[in-house]
Amino acid sequence: MDLHASRADPNAETGPASCCILRRLTSPSTLGAPIGHQWEGVSAGGRTAASRRAIRQNAFPDPGVSCQGRFASPLEDGSSSSSGRTRRAPMEINHNKAITKKLASAVHYQQVLDVVAESVNVFDEVNVATALHRLAKLQPHNPGAQPSPVIYADHFQQLVLAIKRQLHRFEAQAVSNTLWAFATLAYYPDDEVLDRLADHAATIIHTFRPQATSNTLWAFAKLAYTPCKALLEAAAQQIVCDLSKSVPQDISNTIWAYATLRHHPGQELMKGAAHQAAILMPRFKPQEIANTLWSYATLGHDPGSSLLDSIAGQMSDRIQHFRPQAVSNSLWAYAKLGYNPGSRLLDVTAHRATSMLHQYTSQEIANTLWALSTLEHHPGSRLLDAAAVQIARRVEQFSPQDTTNSMYGFAKLFHHPCNNLPGIVALYALRHWHRFKGSELANLLWSLSLLKAVPLDTWQALLTKLAQTPLENFDNADLHQLYQTYLLLDSASEACEHMGVQPLTRGFTDEMVEAIKGAWRLGVQRDGQLATLHEQVSRVLWRMGVVHRNQHILFDGMVCVDIVLEGDTIVLEVDEASHFAVNTWRPLGRTIARRCMLEAWGLVVRSIPFYEWSALQGLEQQKAYLGRLLSSVAVLSSTLGSPAPSTTPSS
Repeated sequence: MDLHASRADPNAETGPASCCILRRLTSPSTLGAPIGHQWEGVSAGGRTAASRRAIRQNAFPDPGVSCQGRFASPLEDGSSSSSGRTRRAPMEINHNKAITKKLASAVHYQQVLDVVAESVNVFDEVNVATALHRLAKLQPHNPGAQPSPVIYADHFQQLVLAIKRQLHRFEAQAVSNTLWAFATLAYYPDDEVLDRLADHAATIIHTFRPQATSNTLWAFAKLAYTPCKALLEAAAQQIVCDLSKSVPQDISNTIWAYATLRHHPGQELMKGAAHQAAILMPRFKPQEIANTLWSYATLGHDPGSSLLDSIAGQMSDRIQHFRPQAVSNSLWAYAKLGYNPGSRLLDVTAHRATSMLHQYTSQEIANTLWALSTLEHHPGSRLLDAAAVQIARRVEQFSPQDTTNSMYGFAKLFHHPCNNLPGIVALYALRHWHRFKGSELANLLWSLSLLKAVPLDTWQALLTKLAQTPLENFDNADLHQLYQTYLLLDSASEACEHMGVQPLTRGFTDEMVEAIKGAWRLGVQRDGQLATLHEQVSRVLWRMGVVHRNQHILFDGMVCVDIVLEGDTIVLEVDEASHFAVNTWRPLGRTIARRCMLEAWGLVVRSIPFYEWSALQGLEQQKAYLGRLLSSVAVLSSTLGSPAPSTTPSS
């Protein structure tokens, strides 16, 4: 009997049949939640319908169930085995073999159902597994990935009942293929069937081949159903033993399943799988690469530079074969792991995304922008402007989190969109304010205040909404972010006065101002030892006789500046490489934001970028550079009525 299973649709969404009930997991999930949304660990149990839908919408494994020959033959001499299973008579066995042959030769699912109708009462374990597998393989094309029409056909439930009767006789292949068929048909059997399959699999897992083990785990994950802990742990141990015999699909599906089920399988499996994957990486398909990378990031497990660099090389060479979701999820995973794969990969993925952005979903656009900005890689104006156009056109398709992550990406890279996107997003926020979480509001308002492209009346409406939002909706990190927004808006107060309108900071209630200032003050501290560049600048200033203080806290503990000259009004900011995009000398949004906030406090700020300082050769060039910088400060200071920097060194 040939039981080759077709590959699942990699982007298929499967939905529960209306008659089926599953155990519940405690928390819904959304793939790729960059800001403030970690995967939550759960114990063995079921999952809510909402979380099942979320996982199915974002999962994209490519299972392949391939098995040669037929299932292991049942006992054939009519006696009883030591395990208590009754041996069957040869005539009965031959009849079941004939049924199996008839099922295997079917070319339409209705033919399979006809055999079920005729003979289901005499089906053995091979017959029921074969029938279900053939139904899954022959089901009508289902591009929407809804439950297959097969499960609503006459006699399908009879087959499910037969599975319940024969389940205790299943061997490894029958267990694996039955679960695969359930998942492929998007049929959600009741708790009893899934529990019994899981319990039975746990007792015979040592007989599973790598593909059967990985497909069993994949099916449970696809069904959004967490099996018993005994199976999850036993399967992990079995995969560890079989890693040397595993193919890329086995590794990818296994890690993906554990990630989707939010169950960390242990260090031994994760490290071993990473090692084996790095060796086999040239044989991985694009989807398997993306699934593997996404899974490690989701489980919060660093697979090591060997695998991450190997994946980066394969993606760079084969990027044209990666679908939008694979590109987006891979970038998200690198950002989540905090690992920059290098400019080559990031540039080719940005180029690929630019040409295909119209095919990206809202979440894929948002995750791409978030990932590139988190990795601090500026992809160029073409991608960012194309993204701005797509977001503006489809803004109502974006969730509050997607909207926030997109604008956060623009702000962190300090790229002003080519259109009126900030204003469009601000109006979206007003319409959907009640759907935003506190962290999303804090990040969105910070982004909009930094990009400075929202009309005053819209800002006033946003701040009115903010004033009506309970403070308990925000944690300390959110309040810290809101204080930055307050200072960024305060830096525009002079412009507001020229226009005859009240400063926007008046929109903050006294209670909120007190809360955000308190949260901000808690985060102000000295960095400790000076960075090398900072120390070099300070040393040259002293040799020039310029009095200054390093890492000085001003304004009653509200800000710590790099270097402040005598008089506490002139500040030199030593901008290290981390203040700029890794692939350009463009300052990041946080660098610009800090400068604006210091100016909002009335300070005169000058920047010393790392790339300008490192280009200087010798002490004389360094003195000349700082001399020119201080001369410009002295002219400005005298204009503003501030004291010029002293050239008298202190004792």
